[in-house]
Amino acid sequence: MILNKKRLRVAFQVLVTLCVLIAFGVYLYNNIDKYINLIQISASGVVMLFVLALIFPVLNGMQNTYLYRELGLKKFTHLDGWMITAASSLANQLPLPGGIVSKGYYLKNKHNLSYTRFTSSTFASFFCFLAVNGFTGLLVMLYAKLFTNNPTPAVLVIAFAAMTAVILVFWLPVDRFKMPARVQNLTHQAVEGWVVIGKSPLLLVRLVVIQMLLVLLLSLRYYIAFHMLSQSVGLYQTLLFASASILTQLVSIAPGGLGVREAIVAAAASALGFDPAISVVAIGLDRLVMTVMIVLTGWISTVILGRDIADVPEAS
Repeated sequence: MILNKKRLRVAFQVLVTLCVLIAFGVYLYNNIDKYINLIQISASGVVMLFVLALIFPVLNGMQNTYLYRELGLKKFTHLDGWMITAASSLANQLPLPGGIVSKGYYLKNKHNLSYTRFTSSTFASFFCFLAVNGFTGLLVMLYAKLFTNNPTPAVLVIAFAAMTAVILVFWLPVDRFKMPARVQNLTHQAVEGWVVIGKSPLLLVRLVVIQMLLVLLLSLRYYIAFHMLSQSVGLYQTLLFASASILTQLVSIAPGGLGVREAIVAAAASALGFDPAISVVAIGLDRLVMTVMIVLTGWISTVILGRDIADVPEAS
């Protein structure tokens, strides 16, 4: 029964991916003349996208390194952090996203990190990053209100405020609230993970600072991609798109969040007055570059990490 459910889920995700790709391809075909006139691809712009795409997993790997060292993996290096990020990113591109599963399997077999501590710290860090992105979005909206003549849609203010408020889950008496068992279990695991993160102020500062840098890097990628389509978007606007993009991790309808991230950014762009269709194409350009980088670095990292596990002697 479990195997059948997994097969159905894989089949469904493959179907959704194909539908998204076909719909996107048909749309591009019907509007190809429009985009040919808009596209201004330069070699320097493509190189910048590749460089930013390469830096992204490096910073993400640093987050992993600092977190897992706090969990007791004192010999976990920054190279380990980068490789495990690259490998899990590649796993998330498969029909059945398995980034968290593969990461947990490696840490258990190579470093003897229990699945419970890994899962709880992962959920806690995600809740924390969600709040950081929300707060970043609110700061950008405040900047737009004070220093620009551009609108600050109430729907975006509410959305980023809700993301920021997620941090409160670590202090709320969640046992008193009625919620689905799955949500309650997730919340409990996040609270347990927060105990590890919250007891180390230095770790918390490092994670938050790196997360803000990741948002800035993603916004720069979006900025370049939008300008390749002749869109006069400002950096503060792409910061809003980047801050909202973390919501992609909440939905795994298709591998790599295909279609979900595009929809989130398109909705935010539409609220700010940009053409949502062009926004989808811009995010598609960024995704194309990032996917190439993920395949290259992820494949190499997966091979190396697989050998590391194979070299670990079995417990007697």
